[in-house]
Amino acid sequence: MAEDKIEETVCEDKISALPDDLLVRILLHVPIKDAIATMFLSKRWRFIWTILPKLEYDFFSDDDKDDDDKVVDDNDDEEESKKTSWCFFDKSMELHNAPVLKTLLIKLGPGCSSDIDVGKWIAKAVDRRVVVLRFKLSWSTGPTRLPKSLYTCETLKELTLSHKVLLDFPSSSCLPSLIFLNLFYVVYRDDASLESFFSHCPVLICLTVKRNRRNRDDNITKFSVKIPSLRGLLYVSDDIISSLPDDDEVVDTGKCLAIDTPGLLYFSITDHSGDSCSIENMPCLEDASIDVKSFSDMDKSKTYLSAVRSLVLHTTDQVVALYLFIGLLPFSTVKFSRLLKLRIYPDRSDWLEALLLLLKNAPKLKDLLVDDAFNTDVIPSSWNQPSSIAGCLSSHLEFFEYRVYGGTEEEKEFVMYILANSKCLKKNLSIEELRDIPRASTFVEMIIVFDDA
Repeated sequence: MAEDKIEETVCEDKISALPDDLLVRILLHVPIKDAIATMFLSKRWRFIWTILPKLEYDFFSDDDKDDDDKVVDDNDDEEESKKTSWCFFDKSMELHNAPVLKTLLIKLGPGCSSDIDVGKWIAKAVDRRVVVLRFKLSWSTGPTRLPKSLYTCETLKELTLSHKVLLDFPSSSCLPSLIFLNLFYVVYRDDASLESFFSHCPVLICLTVKRNRRNRDDNITKFSVKIPSLRGLLYVSDDIISSLPDDDEVVDTGKCLAIDTPGLLYFSITDHSGDSCSIENMPCLEDASIDVKSFSDMDKSKTYLSAVRSLVLHTTDQVVALYLFIGLLPFSTVKFSRLLKLRIYPDRSDWLEALLLLLKNAPKLKDLLVDDAFNTDVIPSSWNQPSSIAGCLSSHLEFFEYRVYGGTEEEKEFVMYILANSKCLKKNLSIEELRDIPRASTFVEMIIVFDDA
């Protein structure tokens, strides 16, 4: 028999024949370590990764948490591994030579060595005309200052600074292109530096601020947000202390939040710190979500929501006192003339009469939700039938939902009042015991929801 011929098949490397821009697109879809490792494939791949327009370094391990007080174990093997990681990062940043670095994302966990120079990486990104910069530093040492050149970057459009960063804004600096700004648990030099920072962001549209006051002070006495260009604001501030004798007790912290944003369209605030709060000048506001403990200047703050179209309100006793002024005339003159959608979340408060007053002052309201899931107490024991019917019930309200119905007499009276007087109601969520009560609208679709209790 003739010997079988063994044919050798040579595979052609078609991928390496692709132009640089397509190879770059491929590498953008793999982790940075894998992208850099392609330099060993062949000479063709040796420098492709160095022209990537986006670099993302994440040195958070699965065990790392955002805890400023976390104690880092001195494990020799882990320490050596982390040093290797920092060297890899440092060297790769040094070798990277793309003319434009559009995006740089850096996350350094609690085990990060304190002797590394993070500033030079930020400075290099600025030199490369960075557009998006997200920097999170959670090392065990104190907050670090970033290079001054960051605050004069003309190409920067999105900036995120997180945790162990000291925001020290030079008075002569400016970020002319910055549109999106996120400040997560950072420390500030002082009030003046923060105010200068905001005032030198002329086109800033969206601002998100998260403050952790439980573990450390961020050096701010008055957090002032006065940005004419701002359209969206999300503000979150944690409790200063972990527990109080009364969860609704307001403690004078000697600090405050002041917001003056005439162009704002979207506003969300969750502030349980106890800081006083003054909010004004929001004539264009469309959507708002409010969950706060205290306000200082009621005369200014009571009307800032009057133009809102959609409102989410967590009704603690302090919020009820501010927004609805039960028994006080000044607030009864404030009309929510544009309010179409209202979400109420009772929270240990005497909220029922307050809601009825709000309904009276919202003539165009179409959608009402009451969610009692987070209320540890029952609705107030007294129900006072309103002397007049709110205009929104007879002419506009189309959707009504009551979640977590407890079955108290007051709840039943309230739901019956809404159903009996809402002539335009198209859909509501109710409970079985109420399905036979009279309803003003004959077009109501009843959906039966049973209480888990």
